[in-house]
Amino acid sequence: MLPIDIEILKYIFYERHVVSLKMRPYFETCAYQALEQQLKSLSLSDELLSESVTEAPYTIFDLETTGLLPELGHEIISIGAIRIQGVHQIQYERFHMHVKPLRRVTKRTRQLTGITEEELEQSDSILEALGAFLEFSKGSILVAYPAAFDMKFLRTMLKRWKLPDRLPPSIDAQTIAKKLYPNRKHQLDTMIPFFGITKLARHHALNDATMTAELYQQLLHQLPKDVHTVQDLISFTEK
Repeated sequence: MLPIDIEILKYIFYERHVVSLKMRPYFETCAYQALEQQLKSLSLSDELLSESVTEAPYTIFDLETTGLLPELGHEIISIGAIRIQGVHQIQYERFHMHVKPLRRVTKRTRQLTGITEEELEQSDSILEALGAFLEFSKGSILVAYPAAFDMKFLRTMLKRWKLPDRLPPSIDAQTIAKKLYPNRKHQLDTMIPFFGITKLARHHALNDATMTAELYQQLLHQLPKDVHTVQDLISFTEK
């Protein structure tokens, strides 16, 4: 891995322009136009925000990326998501897609995520993957652990692709954990055993989303008594 200052210079003076050239053909594709229209048509009803936190529909998702800084051209290479209905222990709906990146993925990232070069090469573009994810999560509240990272990454990708930022509201499950258990460490790896959740292989988008979904349902049971609705929960995380 390059030092961050070298990586910044490399991206600004070389890779950014190469990526821009690779992106150009996609702007004329049906996938781009479909995603643009899909984003423009997204809307969230007030009824969803007023639903009970224990009954509302949520999409818990996780991203695997080529790095931590989307501003430096780091990309999404996998999206995993679980759709749940409040705290009910029903069969989860699952979503999992790999994403074909514009830049070569390092060996370190491939080893960390377990995604091979062949799998990435055969995967759909970010436009198709985002479109499928938005369709899967339609009519639900997005939840991530931590949402600050995943939502920032999604928004930076939309900006990079000159697409409207019409993403639905999100809830940061890690923030809830910090507020409810201020004296504990709040990494996913430490909260999972604390709640007796079966640990799956990490850095796999669907596995991480699955564990986060189980953790999130546990956290919903621990919320203060004055948190009744989704809007109450969003306000609770923003205090």
